[in-house]
Amino acid sequence: MPIRRDEIAGAPDPFARYPPSEFATLPMGLARLLAEKRVGRNGWAVMVALCRKVYADGRLGRTPASEIAEASGLTAYQVARGMKELRDKGIIAPVTRKTAQGYRHPDRSNYGHVAQYRFTKKAWAKIETVPIEPSQERSS
Repeated sequence: MPIRRDEIAGAPDPFARYPPSEFATLPMGLARLLAEKRVGRNGWAVMVALCRKVYADGRLGRTPASEIAEASGLTAYQVARGMKELRDKGIIAPVTRKTAQGYRHPDRSNYGHVAQYRFTKKAWAKIETVPIEPSQERSS
């Protein structure tokens, strides 16, 4: 018998919601920010691929570089340049994790690269979101 996760969780959808009449992978506020910061074509393509998974607190879902490359048509090196450009221009930053000893450090995978990113506070403030209301929760 298949499990219906929406019935089990009972929690609201954790993903970001954008205002009505603004249906796009890339919200209008983020598109304006990318244009203001003069982000290049690699950064735009990477951002579109990353925006398929955005949590309501501004974290970006973990997306492997190979998946970004497949979705955007970029090479692995172009994806790396796009990620670097987004970091350098202050649009994304690594998620900060706390160790058992209480130290804070960027979230890292076993291979040494950053595992998860988030929008910077300035960038997230420019992206308009809609709060989740009880009527918008998943119901069966």
